[in-house]
Amino acid sequence: MAIRYALLGLLTKGPHSGYDLHSTFKTQHIYFWNSTHSQVYQELNKMRDEELVTYETIVQEGSPNKKLYSITHKGEKRLIEWMMEEAVKPAKIKDEFLLRASAFQAISVEEAVTLLERILAREKAILAGTSQWQLEHYGEQDYPSYLEIGSYLTSEFGKRYAKMYVEWCEWALELLESYRA
Repeated sequence: MAIRYALLGLLTKGPHSGYDLHSTFKTQHIYFWNSTHSQVYQELNKMRDEELVTYETIVQEGSPNKKLYSITHKGEKRLIEWMMEEAVKPAKIKDEFLLRASAFQAISVEEAVTLLERILAREKAILAGTSQWQLEHYGEQDYPSYLEIGSYLTSEFGKRYAKMYVEWCEWALELLESYRA
């Protein structure tokens, strides 16, 4: 159900196509939410039926027509009610690599190091990509406009999360080195 509120939140910035909304999930929401292409469109259809969003069909020559979705007053009201009235559940980490790391005792130190090095490289790439995305979208400014504050806060969370993950991997690699002796 939370995907609908993520979509409604994105639509408060202005009209978007379903493709644009899904692309935003892949770039901005990577750290705290994921969705498939079909989930985005299914939820947009449900919200249209509930009059939380509307769409305008844009005719394109040589390409399929595009639907630009907009949030309705009812959709804005529902989003604000959810933001202000719903209890926020504690965050849960669901990380497949951490599950694997919890069983490192079943593999050799060398194998554990290899896995950690792969994850370290992945997280460094994510950190670089998120930093680049912020630079492209916000430039060198310290703070974006208020219209962009949600994207800024969540991308900064993603950047800090990746940095923490990098630091943790480096620490874990150091620890594993002590077991090689």
